[in-house]
Amino acid sequence: MSTFVFKANINCIECVDLVKPRLDKLEQDKSIVLWHLDLNNPEYLLEIEADQLRTVQVSHIIRETGFDAKFTRQFQS
Repeated sequence: MSTFVFKANINCIECVDLVKPRLDKLEQDKSIVLWHLDLNNPEYLLEIEADQLRTVQVSHIIRETGFDAKFTRQFQS
């Protein structure tokens, strides 16, 4: 299992509400295990746990909701 970290500009609860359905769908489809967005971190880090992940796909999904998410790093759990 790996954790993929994205630096995002999703910076408020209302913003999360716009992105949540898309990320929840990835969870339901088993494309990801879980996701978490840290609104307390000034970089608004989006962390996604998955066995494998196409980071470009996540960035594209976030972009479709009107926000940006730039892949920054991956680490093994």
